[in-house]
Amino acid sequence: MHADAFLQEILDHEADDLPRRIYADWLMDHGDQVNVARGEFIHLQCTLAQYEPDAKRPADLLRRERELLAAHGRTWGQAFARLGCRCWEYRRGFVEGIGLSAEALLRHGSELMRLAPIREIKLYEAAGHGASLAQCEFLSPVRILDLENNQLENRDLAALADSPHLPALRTLYLWCNRIGDDGLRALVGGQLHLEQLDLSNNLLNNDGVICLADSLFFDRLRRLVLSSNRISDPGGLALAAAPYGRQLLSLDLSKNSLSAEVMAALREKYADRVHLTS
Repeated sequence: MHADAFLQEILDHEADDLPRRIYADWLMDHGDQVNVARGEFIHLQCTLAQYEPDAKRPADLLRRERELLAAHGRTWGQAFARLGCRCWEYRRGFVEGIGLSAEALLRHGSELMRLAPIREIKLYEAAGHGASLAQCEFLSPVRILDLENNQLENRDLAALADSPHLPALRTLYLWCNRIGDDGLRALVGGQLHLEQLDLSNNLLNNDGVICLADSLFFDRLRRLVLSSNRISDPGGLALAAAPYGRQLLSLDLSKNSLSAEVMAALREKYADRVHLTS
């Protein structure tokens, strides 16, 4: 069996460890020293991934994971570096997170998505590329998109919000951009089904937040960060009186201009799920 066939099986059954472990065995039986180490690494990370996130994992396994990455990580990741990735992260033995410029993603994205089960992307220099990114069919498996600190504007977010090519996206990081109420309204009315959204340190006022509070989009969110914006009492009251938001585990409204009365109303509705430090 050829390595490409193993990879395709892994891509087709991304949630299943068995194809990964079968490939790891094949590497250890047929590979050179680097590939034997890669096979060991795949088995090791699959084993570590079985522990609950807050569980203590065996120190010897963690130490061996670090040793293998230090010795071979750059060699294993040469293809990603060649295609413009500035960083990449291994999960269950394969690269599942990458960081690169928007231009590099637009140029090499299809090839990158065939190399590994990539589910998280962090983009740099993405300003003005919203419309082009929204047209990328290869982004369909992506679950986490990090667009922090890219000087994105409303039009960029509006294009992404209306993209039919992001059906799996559940987490969107947008802190430190230039997104205002029009961008948030576009997101609320768009096609994305987010569970986590970070819009901290943007240009949001009350109108966008009022629209959000009265939307089914808000009802799907589990974590929402709106800190360091221009939200005042009308926006805060809309969130306090919202008929939605039933899935929220965390709402961050810190560093906005909210009165004590409105903060009390928010605490009454969301209890310790809301963060309101000034």
